[in-house]
Amino acid sequence: MKSYMEKTTITILCENRASLTKNIMGEHGFSAFVEQNGKKILLDTGQGLGLKPNAKTLGIDLDQIDTIVLSHGHYDHTGGLSQLLPFAQKTRVIAHPDIFIPKYFHEKDNLNKKFSYIGSTFSRDTLENDPNCELILQKNFIKISDGIFFSGQVPRITDFETNDKRLKLKHKKGLSDDLVFDDTSLLIETGKGPVILTGCAHSGIVNVMKHFENMTGHRQFYGVIGGTHIGFLNSDDQIEKTMAAFETYGLDLIAVSHCTGNEASAICYNRFKKKFVFANAGCTIKI
Repeated sequence: MKSYMEKTTITILCENRASLTKNIMGEHGFSAFVEQNGKKILLDTGQGLGLKPNAKTLGIDLDQIDTIVLSHGHYDHTGGLSQLLPFAQKTRVIAHPDIFIPKYFHEKDNLNKKFSYIGSTFSRDTLENDPNCELILQKNFIKISDGIFFSGQVPRITDFETNDKRLKLKHKKGLSDDLVFDDTSLLIETGKGPVILTGCAHSGIVNVMKHFENMTGHRQFYGVIGGTHIGFLNSDDQIEKTMAAFETYGLDLIAVSHCTGNEASAICYNRFKKKFVFANAGCTIKI
């Protein structure tokens, strides 16, 4: 077994619910801290409320992070980044190039209804002007370090994973659907098998698994951790086919967060029982 697979720790710093750990704050958002073989990687930063307080409570020094991956350009995943600037040391920030595109939330398709901005709260210039920031904008699958991979843009292959119609891009003539092509995830190889760590999986969690299978050759995954977005789509067909895919890929750990939703989480629990975990803020998963 390769040395980088010996120990992996994934700590949820930001999530909608707080764990039972004292002094942990919940917020609508997501952030996960990954430690493996000396590497310290942050996937997302929440919306900026709980990142620093929760990290302090959990004894995590955010100044020691060497890589930050932003899964997509929504405020509840990127908002905490401003709290880390300027960086204390050389830090890579990896994301899809579309992460800076202005993004909006619109409950109905009627353009006369109010819509709200939900995009990134910082500009590309903000990062490029930080002397310690190495900004890497990448559409392609890349290796971040031994055993850790960035998905890049995820192909939409399945016929049952649909986009969230409430997510919009604003144009002079109105709004169009945001397909969130900047949605990305991480694959982390561990001693128990590969683990997929997602922010929201707007691409569709099954598409994400298929993409990592195609790029790495892994046909089984030890676990999926993070947001799956299935709770926001209200599709029994999608939920059922997603559960079936979890079984096909042999998941032993299904640790859901954030946009999975209460109903979908309950379905996951009843289907997978001891394999199911709530990955709430303050939760630490050691593999």
